[in-house]
Amino acid sequence: MEKELILTIDSFNIYQNEKILIKGDMASGKTQLLQRIAQQLPKYQFDFLSQTLNDNFIYGTVGENLAFNLENNAVPRNNMLASIQTTADLYELSDLLDAHITDLSTHQKQVLALAQILIRPTPILLLDEPYMIPTEYTGTLIITGNFEPELFDQVIDLSKNLSESDYRDTKYDYSRWINQDKAILSVTELAKTISFSVFEGEKVMVNAPLDIRIADMIAGFYETIGEVDYYYEDITHQSLDKRGRKIGYIMANPQDMIFVDKISQVDISDDILALCGLSELQHDKLSTLSFRQQKLFTTACILMQDTPIVIFDQPEITYFSAILNYLDQKGVTVILTSASKLFLPLVDREVHL
Repeated sequence: MEKELILTIDSFNIYQNEKILIKGDMASGKTQLLQRIAQQLPKYQFDFLSQTLNDNFIYGTVGENLAFNLENNAVPRNNMLASIQTTADLYELSDLLDAHITDLSTHQKQVLALAQILIRPTPILLLDEPYMIPTEYTGTLIITGNFEPELFDQVIDLSKNLSESDYRDTKYDYSRWINQDKAILSVTELAKTISFSVFEGEKVMVNAPLDIRIADMIAGFYETIGEVDYYYEDITHQSLDKRGRKIGYIMANPQDMIFVDKISQVDISDDILALCGLSELQHDKLSTLSFRQQKLFTTACILMQDTPIVIFDQPEITYFSAILNYLDQKGVTVILTSASKLFLPLVDREVHL
């Protein structure tokens, strides 16, 4: 049976019920291509998940966001309540139905953004960097992200075909002086059974389940039942201001850190702008930048604070090698939370929780 052609764009044919992956480097045009596809699709025939997480929600609770799509489609109340509970159970959101979206972690927002689309899916889904592939969905799926190409019917590759070895820049020296006798940061029972130490100058990757807010706990943005020590000082209950002088924290969702309109409104040195690939963008509105560029902006802001420890929560690999080398030269201790193997050649060890 011949497939039904939905759309042709830039010589690519999109057929009904196909699974299509758009992959590529930062600023290669993945989001722009997805948006152009959306502009040419029939109205009300598709849903769009934005990479900018906060753009996916109404201002309200998890339950209200799950209900929004159903209410717009005049779903009867009893059916709506049943669908909300079923979806919440499926995506482990049941305990968060009354929680406001501003209280969610980045991962919880990623889950909710996808769940509220899949609760009543349209024939076509356009997903910009979802946290996972919705394998249960049977319609036409077009997504951007770093997923296995073998899982898709068609791959549109906008990248420069970098290999894993390309991310470890040979011009940088990754040998480090690490004081194994002095732990700059120690966490004890941060969550159940989670304890580890990080030494001065060390670069450590923490691989933990996404639903455990490791970075938030260390930085003081989420309550922990355990203890966080800076050298031999218990800072578990220190104010964010005091802790922030010791620990610079680059959040997974840059929208949670951006409170200005333009890069030029923040005092960032030319060297740091260049390091983060932002020199040509400093007079642009932050709202016009890609998600990754916004994340590099928040990275630049934290680097300017010159803290002895920097935490990267789900960092971007682009520019990371150069940024890490910069921090190496300053003797800064780095903790990054990620499950990506691309970072392993750049760090001293992995803590797998």
